[in-house]
Amino acid sequence: MERFVGQNIRYEYMRVAIIGAGISGLSIAKRLSEKNNGLVIDVYEASAKSGGRISSFDWRLKNKSVFSCDNGQHFTIGAYTDFIELLDKCDALKYWTRHSFEWNMLRLHGDDLHDLLQFKIKKLTLFNKTLVPYIKFVKTPTKLFFLKFYFSLFLLKNKFFHKHSLNCLYRKFFFSNASINLFWKAFVESSMNTEFENSDVSTLSFLVNECVKDIPTSLEILIPETDYYSCAIKPIEKNLQQNGINFHFNSVVERIHPEKKIKCRGILSHSYDTIFLAVPGHIAAKIWKRSKYPATKESILWENQKYRHILNMWVVLPSAKAENNSNKKEESFLWNPIEFKGSFYVVVIQKKSKQPNIMSIIRSACNDINLSEEEENLYEFAQKLLNKQYSVDLKHLDYKLIRAKRATIACTHDQCKRSTIWSGTRTGIKDIYKCSDEASFNYPSTIEGAVRSGYLAAENIKRFD
Repeated sequence: MERFVGQNIRYEYMRVAIIGAGISGLSIAKRLSEKNNGLVIDVYEASAKSGGRISSFDWRLKNKSVFSCDNGQHFTIGAYTDFIELLDKCDALKYWTRHSFEWNMLRLHGDDLHDLLQFKIKKLTLFNKTLVPYIKFVKTPTKLFFLKFYFSLFLLKNKFFHKHSLNCLYRKFFFSNASINLFWKAFVESSMNTEFENSDVSTLSFLVNECVKDIPTSLEILIPETDYYSCAIKPIEKNLQQNGINFHFNSVVERIHPEKKIKCRGILSHSYDTIFLAVPGHIAAKIWKRSKYPATKESILWENQKYRHILNMWVVLPSAKAENNSNKKEESFLWNPIEFKGSFYVVVIQKKSKQPNIMSIIRSACNDINLSEEEENLYEFAQKLLNKQYSVDLKHLDYKLIRAKRATIACTHDQCKRSTIWSGTRTGIKDIYKCSDEASFNYPSTIEGAVRSGYLAAENIKRFD
């Protein structure tokens, strides 16, 4: 902290460094800019722009047009209240549209595509006030599916049996076969980034509570007009710059010196009062080792966290055929989990004005052992689905496979204790804090977890006058 005294006026300010301009780093900066104007904040980012793992890039198509493509996440849900509030504070929410949630479970077997289950979240209204939200099942595989599904929802919402794996509950018949196969397997793989058989009930209980506490608003789907960078990251960055936050791009942090100076591109910065490591655990562990800090219980955790990869294939659909297969309004969004060879692929189809019709095929919960096989299966699935739905071959279309390595922590049963998954914001070293999506307790690697983690980290700096 530096002080200047002159003409009976004392100026006092604190220097803060944030390493990483992903959503957690941006969230720290936003919260600190709101709570205190006596901070000088520098953000160091290794890439050329903010956003981290949720950034976007320009994809040049065969017709020479350019489509702005997201690395991974390209929609959000209403339960992500802190992220939505952050967008609103940065005047970015105007770039997003809201859609109702609709689950369409399908199975691709051989050359046939079967409808398995469909339901929507709706609300009954009287004088514009919500009375009773309900789930409308269009197709029910068994007479008691509705009751059994709600029984499993009740168990999770009330956090019963949270010390067991989901597979354990399944074996004890608390969950029905139909609800497991038609909902929970797909939900777990896409939201918790791990295999159903090894997933953690306590984390799922937390997610269920978040999603159902404000139905139907919590399950609304929010879509950016173009891409995440333009509609979320750039407005947040602009807001922060207007509030005096300094960004240093293309700045790979090599190490942190004992006097809290940051070495970047061979140059040492001035000393900082507080430093935030707003990066994933495996990156924080590398910086920690290079800085020659002693091992702490937190830094050991960063090294031992289990990660999963995510595969995301973008496909530009043939316009005329896509419109014929979708009797939807001009702006539309479809979210379909599809079972193929025992695995689930989340197929997102977006139709936006002045943009090509885009299909995104997402395969979560991939590990190092089966990644090559998962890629082969994804290509086979995409080819069969496109041939069935649109009578086209994948090779004739624009497509791009994005491999997000170590994208998410795995919320597995053997990591169910807080101390073995989530690191929290402390590092074991005074005035150095850690945050990222895996530092927010109970959230798997989600954008909401990253925002909450950033806010928690910022609370370590107490307001001073």
